Amino acid sequence: MIQELKIELKEERRRFPRCYTNIKAYFPSDEKPYRVSNVSYRGCFICTNKKIPRRKLIYFEIEIPDVGRIPIYGIVVHHGTSKNPGLGIEIIEIDKNLTPVWGLYIKALGYINKAREIYEKTLNEFCSEKESK
Repeated sequence: MIQELKIELKEERRRFPRCYTNIKAYFPSDEKPYRVSNVSYRGCFICTNKKIPRRKLIYFEIEIPDVGRIPIYGIVVHHGTSKNPGLGIEIIEIDKNLTPVWGLYIKALGYINKAREIYEKTLNEFCSEKESK
């Protein structure tokens, strides 16, 4: 008999849960890609040493693997830490025709992160059992 696996995404105190990722962002003045380390429906963190002032409205694009680039307007809300510099950005606007694409990507990424957690937990349990024998 097949048992149904119920997946519940971990809730955070944030309004929109953050998902860890490794995708690319592009600024119009710079064709170099920058790593995006986490995203949510209304924000992201771009790893960079760029010093864009807080509260500044910026335009950038995030590349969704196997889909394409999503143009985004956002406001810089923080610069990360000395160990993890970057731009914490609150997303202000995504083209209304691409908003569903962004939403579906964020939802899928939540499931991918949950699958990764289950996989790592299972591997750790397997390794622990093997060592104890």
